[in-house]
Formats: sequence, C-alpha cells, structure tokens
Amino acid sequence: MSEDCDHLFFTCPFSVSCWGSLDIYWDMSMDIRDRVRTAKAPFSGPSFIMIFLCAAWHIWKQRNSFIFDRSPPSLSSWFAGFKQDLFLLSHRIKENHRSILLAWLESLVIPS
Repeated sequence: MSEDCDHLFFTCPFSVSCWGSLDIYWDMSMDIRDRVRTAKAPFSGPSFIMIFLCAAWHIWKQRNSFIFDRSPPSLSSWFAGFKQDLFLLSHRIKENHRSILLAWLESLVIPS
C-alpha cells in the first residue's frame, strides 16, 4: 500500500488508535476541510485545532522514528509526546482557556 497523507494521518491503524484515544473520528468521504469541521462538532475537549495539529505532529514524529531509527510506532510514546507538547503550548493561551485545556489533558487516560 502506498502511503499518502490520508493514510498516514487518518486511516493507518496506528493513526486511528491515536485519534480514537482522543475521541476524534474522521469521515474519510469528505475533503480535509470538511473532515476537520465535522470532527470538531462532536468533540468535547477544548482547543480542537491545537489538539488536532499537535496530535498530527506526533503521528508524523512516530512515523519518522520508524523510518529513520527503525523504532516501531508506540501509542504510549505518541501520547506522552502529545501531552507534553500540549502542556508546553498551554502557556501561550489565555488563562481561562488554559485551565480548561489542562483539566482536559489530566482527564486523558494513557492508551495501552
């Protein structure tokens, strides 16, 4: 199977597991803009776009670790990096939004 952006970020089993751990699900029949809008609507967490971008970035990093270091993708490693980066990014947002984001982060359970 060839790897394209849809496969890498949305349909490969590893990516599906990552998104599922955040309760984010994608309608692959839509173009990317509509897909993001549709996934955002039922999302119960804060700052959807920041979470989406951070999660995708760490999916990309897991893929690169596999390609360049032969390190198999790890859901727990992805989650730890995702959570750490979101915590660091939280310092850049308004206090009332920060507290909501941090509470949401603390509510997440590390995937096994």
